Amino acid sequence: MADDLWYPATDAGVAAQVVGVVAMTAIVATLVRRERSLVMFTIGAAMVVLGLFGLRALH
Repeated sequence: MADDLWYPATDAGVAAQVVGVVAMTAIVATLVRRERSLVMFTIGAAMVVLGLFGLRALH
């Protein structure tokens, strides 16, 4: 079960992961919007995760 969440076998699973990361990023950035450094940290962490998804897609 956990392997299916971390390494989806279908394109729909990958799309769900990306949508989930973007949605969580928007929620967390909204919650910490008063502190600029936390917003930048949240967006940066999301970019790293999305970049890792991209690297995984290449391999």
